[in-house]
Amino acid sequence: MKLRLAALFALTLAAGGCLSVLPEPEIPQSLFALPADQAVAPAAPLRADVAVYPPDSSRAFAGLDIAVRTGYEMVYLGNVRWVDAAPRLLQIAVVDSLSAAPGSTGRAVTVQQGARVDYDVRWRIVDLSVSKEAGPVNVEVLVSLLDSTTRRMVAQATIKQSGSPADRTPAARARALSIAARSVADQVAAFVTQNAAPRTPAGTAPASTN
Repeated sequence: MKLRLAALFALTLAAGGCLSVLPEPEIPQSLFALPADQAVAPAAPLRADVAVYPPDSSRAFAGLDIAVRTGYEMVYLGNVRWVDAAPRLLQIAVVDSLSAAPGSTGRAVTVQQGARVDYDVRWRIVDLSVSKEAGPVNVEVLVSLLDSTTRRMVAQATIKQSGSPADRTPAARARALSIAARSVADQVAAFVTQNAAPRTPAGTAPASTN
């Protein structure tokens, strides 16, 4: 019996020793967001109701990590993260910009809210990365405005924005990328207000142009 207890105790110590050598999870020094108070409102009002989808993306841009392009290789920036998944941040940033449009008669919601709308904003992240050292940061999206009833594409555009970090530190590079991403979200909102025509209420004939 004593031998069995001694063996069990030894196994417990061994297991504890194995657990103690596991690496500690990395805690980022800085988290980056796309603040609503930094949104630039579109010049044109939002004249229809729109639902904004989170942009589709490859796995490289879909999470909290910030991608670094180094030639043919993709790695991640150390010690910094997005505060939420990048597609979710961009989705909310577009809603924030649209909600700030002056004189609007329409509204912008996230698709998760399940509201009945006139148009859907569907888009895809083509690039959302920083460069090696102090190279440029790049954001590129392909955005489409769809009629929510017919699913017909109303308009489509590619929107790009680049920027330069203040220095080579991860925080400076992530900050430059967040500024570029915020600008792209504002440009997507402007694209929506320019192309989302108001709907004629049911039972109302369109106004005559004569």
